[in-house]
Amino acid sequence: MKAGRLPIAGNRNSLIIALVFAVLSISLYSPLMLWVLLLALCAVTVRVALYLGWYHHAPNHRTVNLLAILSASTLAWFSSELGFLLSMVNLLVMACSLKLMLLKNRRDFLQLFICGLFILGCGYIFTQTLFSALFYLAVLVALLIAQFGAYAPRMPLKQQLRQLLTLCVQASPIALVLFIVLPKLPPMWQMPAAKSAATGLSEKVTPGDIARLSQSSDLVFNATFNNALPDMKDRYWRALTLEHFDGKSWQVSPLRKNTREKQQWMNMEFAPAVSGPAYQYQVIAEPSGQRWLYAMDLAVPGDSASRAAIWQSNDYLLIAHQPLMSKWAYQVNSYPHVPLNQASFPFDQRINLQLPDNGNPKTRQWVSQLRQRYPEDGALLNALMDHFANAGFRYTLEPPVMPIDPVDTFLFEHKSGFCSHYASAMAYALRLAGIPARMVTGYHGGSLLTDQVLSVHQYDAHAWIEAHLGDSGWVRFDPTSVVAPARIRFGLEQAINESGESYTRNPFYGLKQFALLAELNHLFANIDYLWSRWVLGFNANRQQDLFQWLLGSLTPLRLTLLFLAVLALIAGLLALYFLPGWRKPARPKHVRLYQQAEVLVSTHTGQARNNQPVGAYCAKVSPLLPETAAQQFKTLCNAFEVIEYKSSPPNTSALLAMRRAQKKLFRALKHSHSSVA
Repeated sequence: MKAGRLPIAGNRNSLIIALVFAVLSISLYSPLMLWVLLLALCAVTVRVALYLGWYHHAPNHRTVNLLAILSASTLAWFSSELGFLLSMVNLLVMACSLKLMLLKNRRDFLQLFICGLFILGCGYIFTQTLFSALFYLAVLVALLIAQFGAYAPRMPLKQQLRQLLTLCVQASPIALVLFIVLPKLPPMWQMPAAKSAATGLSEKVTPGDIARLSQSSDLVFNATFNNALPDMKDRYWRALTLEHFDGKSWQVSPLRKNTREKQQWMNMEFAPAVSGPAYQYQVIAEPSGQRWLYAMDLAVPGDSASRAAIWQSNDYLLIAHQPLMSKWAYQVNSYPHVPLNQASFPFDQRINLQLPDNGNPKTRQWVSQLRQRYPEDGALLNALMDHFANAGFRYTLEPPVMPIDPVDTFLFEHKSGFCSHYASAMAYALRLAGIPARMVTGYHGGSLLTDQVLSVHQYDAHAWIEAHLGDSGWVRFDPTSVVAPARIRFGLEQAINESGESYTRNPFYGLKQFALLAELNHLFANIDYLWSRWVLGFNANRQQDLFQWLLGSLTPLRLTLLFLAVLALIAGLLALYFLPGWRKPARPKHVRLYQQAEVLVSTHTGQARNNQPVGAYCAKVSPLLPETAAQQFKTLCNAFEVIEYKSSPPNTSALLAMRRAQKKLFRALKHSHSSVA
């Protein structure tokens, strides 16, 4: 197609694509750097000014080239902080902004349209909710309207919309069939991780950090159980084991991390033996930018697709091969009665008896005295739990700051804290007593979305400890359970309500007290869950289950016949639409208006047109019509001849004149009939 120049002022399609670009850029405000977003909005402002005629010349190439060099240099400077993925998204938006300023011909327009599709695809990387899908669908329609108009500039907007809607409706069944039957291939490359992760757990925790998560109501994951749900008190969702303590903060052990990376490189995956009853469930995790996954007790991947995508760590964690940059579903089997005693104890002991060289002297002295009184590990653990239960400790979301010797300050002065304070103090005390211990962070509880589905949010974040007790392996202890039993039995909301504190700083959370709004919130959450489970979670396993339901046993012959049938169906539908002769072409509007008027006139006068020219027929029947009706029919016929023989493209004013004349003609003939009656 020959590229033609586009007008500067009053070009509706240039304005549409500029506004679409603005909407897309604003929707990507989170991954975009502020200056890139401002550059995009400046480019849109330039196009709006050109459209309105406020400015009559687009920026020259030299100015835009200098701006491109400056922008590219700035982006390169910050790229190490952004990471590869976000750098590429910023580069794409930056390039489109500069191209938008230089938009002059259809080739530029086509390039912007294609880049707009890529930016729209980037939006799906960062959010995949049903509402975001509907939003991006509307943006896609607007992009198609702009592209349609650029190559058919004289077609009325209403006709463009009608044809575009027709094409979309015709394409939808084909897209649905292809979505169901096409093979679900694995990605050809790994998704690069962003430098900054989404809000959530961290590999380094200072007591008090998890309390800040309790102020967020963001969804972390949904879990759909195939069998009975575990009791509330047993819903400990493990995510991270923090095994290095510097006196203030806990973090993932560098030795553990290095060993894990070597094992992954050598493909030496930990495979624990499992037996007995298991909880079987599917987790749909929200994007976190990290690799850690969520599971209860001793967990193993539940199907072949999950096993191929998940690494089993020897600290009993599940780790995805790729960062969670989008919603992701995986199947898990959890075995609550299998002890965590199958990993190498010497290695675990080495990193879980590590202590800082100094600090917290009161705790050191206190634990030394306890150890003398309770030489047995079990007795010492019970003594620590009794101390937390009976020494006046308080559970709070707003603990005081403890910058110096935080364990001493917590245990012997303030005695108030969140779950991470209790877990940190107990794990440190156990290490001082010579018992390997580590902090585990994850989530506890979850609210019922349906009878078989649990929704876990950021405010369910929790920390507890695991202590190694001989043949029993790693055993869970949660000091929070004796300080605030309501937290474990009923959830964080009940525990905080009992303390009289604010549950969440989200200003809209209080609206959930209203029954109608609570029902709407639950409805939207349920819709989003169904979307995630049946659309986003439609993977190779679900496709295979569907094929088995349709075909029975899956043999190569049956699968081949299925694909051939689908191809034949699509080819048949396309043939019916594109082959000529099977359907009548749609009559133009002016023809329909004239034919409707002709039927009424011939009925009134008894004179059929019989292939006479329109003008001759008008002259023939005018004497037989009332004066007003004859005048309106003549106006209608004249406008018809202008559109039919003298106007290309169709004359909008003549078409409007035909509509008015037809209405007046109908009214005049109706009045004539009533007068005769």
